[in-house]
Parts: sequence; structure tokens; C-alpha cells
Amino acid sequence: MRKSISMLIVIMSLFGVLNLIILGYQDVDIIIRITCIIGILILEFLNGFLKISEKYINLLQLIGILSFESLGFSGTSFFLPIIVFKVVKNRVRLFACIVINIGIMSYLSRENLFYMYVYIIIVNLYLYELKKKYENELEMKEFNRGQRYESHLMENKVRNLERYIEQNNIVISLKERNFMAQKLHDHLGHRITSSLMQLEVTKETLGKDNDIANKYLLTAMENLREGMDEIRNILRNVKPRDRVIGVEKIKEQLLKFEYSTGIKTSLKVEGDINKFILKLWMVLEENINEALTNAAKYSMASEITISIFVYNKIARIEFRDDGNGYKRLNKGLGLRGIEERVQGLGGRVEYYSDNGFVINMIFNLEELK
Repeated sequence: MRKSISMLIVIMSLFGVLNLIILGYQDVDIIIRITCIIGILILEFLNGFLKISEKYINLLQLIGILSFESLGFSGTSFFLPIIVFKVVKNRVRLFACIVINIGIMSYLSRENLFYMYVYIIIVNLYLYELKKKYENELEMKEFNRGQRYESHLMENKVRNLERYIEQNNIVISLKERNFMAQKLHDHLGHRITSSLMQLEVTKETLGKDNDIANKYLLTAMENLREGMDEIRNILRNVKPRDRVIGVEKIKEQLLKFEYSTGIKTSLKVEGDINKFILKLWMVLEENINEALTNAAKYSMASEITISIFVYNKIARIEFRDDGNGYKRLNKGLGLRGIEERVQGLGGRVEYYSDNGFVINMIFNLEELK
């Protein structure tokens, strides 16, 4: 703002000098008036270089103008609204500043007052609009600085959360590996050792006592068969089902979202989700991600709830936030993408506003099989 005011003073100075030359004052009068204008300009330029406070420079400029006008020399009064604004800009409002300028001008001059009043009003309107724009820019910079700081904090939280999840997955994998190794050692190792011994006996007795050889061979085969069944049971218990993967993925989504946005999330499940196929979980994961993104951008919500209801043949998945809702729904690419994915599995989507924004996804479970 200071640069704009200084530029305005320079422009007005040029007009003032031209005006003096055109009016044709005597040589001495022109020199005195131009000297005063140059003095005001020098003070304005020094304002940016001297360590003296700006308010002292402004007061010097104001005193110079008042003294010059009081001595009967006109030609610097056009500076008055600008300098008065610089002195009182943080203390009074627009109307008060105009009144102060008009009062000073009425005291100093009796000529062309109407035009001077109009000039004072126009200049003050411009200067206060300039001040308002400058304050808005400062406020926006401060807001952006705060947003960047909050964004930095959130990014750190998300990175820490991702590292925690990654580390947790590693720990879980190691536990599963140790569990499988222990099970294989305890059960399968014993059976293989026993079977090898029985096959050795079979080898030694084969052709000498075929009944004993046949007996040990059958026992070894039964041992190995039971070992294979145990391996299948171990793998079946270790490998998670689709429902476990699906629910855990959604929980992970909600946890990351809550850390990155500060919006509280919760997940409710009612009914037998074993009826869900993998494709349905994939669609839900993508749609929930899209709904969360929209909520963070537009809803101003403080809490989001995802509910999964499974009935006999129907499943209903509800996304609900406590934000602004909508008066008229404009479906962008995100909402249309949700509809397309749901319709791809033979389902349908409903939107409505109920103390926030609600998305209902309804599927016929029999059509998914």
C-alpha cells in the first residue's frame, strides 16, 4: 500500500508542477512552490530509507503543507487528503477522515472550495478502498500461512500413521509366519518323521514279510494324508476371508481420513457380511473414498458415519455426514462415478439431505452371486 500511495504523490506532484507552469505565476513564486513540492517528494522517498518512524515523516509533510499554505502560497493543498490519510488511516474511518480534510481545507482556503471538497471525497474513497484491499491481502496471507501450517501438521500425522500401519502390517506378517512355522514344525514335522520311519520298515520287510510291509505302508500313507489335511486347515485359518479384508480396508480408509482432516469417523456393521463378494468390497472402497473426499471439500462436517446393513437378500450401505447438506444437488464427476460403479453391480444409489448429506447404496445380494 505504501508504494501505491507514494506513486499517487509522485503523479499529483507532476500535475501540480504543470499546473503552476500553466497558471503562469511569477518566477519567484514558481520556484518557491516547486521547491515545496520537491520537499514533500524527498520526504516521501526518504520514508523508505531512513530509520525514522513513518509517522514522523508524515507529520513533517503535514506541517510543511500547513505552513506553506498559511503563508499564502497555494499549490500544495492537493497533497493534503493524501498526507492526512497517512496520519490518521489507522485511527479514524472514511467519513471522519473526509470531515477532517474538509475542516482543514475550509480554514486554509476560501476559493474553489466545492471542487476541493469533491477532490477530497474522491481521493479518500480511493485511499480507503486501497487500504481495504491491502488489509484483505494481509488477512489472506495470514490465512494461507495458517493453512500451510495446519496442512504440514496433517501431512506429518498421515505420514506417521502410514508408517505405523506399515510397521503394524510387518509385525502381523511376522506373527503369521511364526505361527505357520510353529504349526508345521509341531504337526507336519512329526508326521513326516513318523512316515519316513514306517517307509524304512516297509522297505526292509518288503519281500520277507509282506503283511507287515503292507501294514506299515498303509500307516505311512494315512499319516501323510492327515498331514495334508492339517496343512489345509492351517492355511484356511491363516488366510483372511474377503469380508475381513474388506472391513479392515474401510477401517484403514476412515482412520487415514480422520488423521488428515480432523473429521471424526465411525463404522457400523449389522448383519452377515459373509454374503459380500470381493467385487462389492472393491466398489464400496472406491465409493467411500470418493464420498470422503467430497465431504472434506464441501460439507463442513464434523462427523461422518458409514453403516453397513445386511438383510436376507438386500444390502444397504449408508454414508452420512452432519454437514451442510444441499438445497439443489449438482452431480459432478465424483457422484456420477459412484452411480456408475453401483449400477455396474446391479445396484442403485439414493441421495438426500437429512441434517447433512446422505448417500444410500442398495444391492440385491442374489444378483451378485
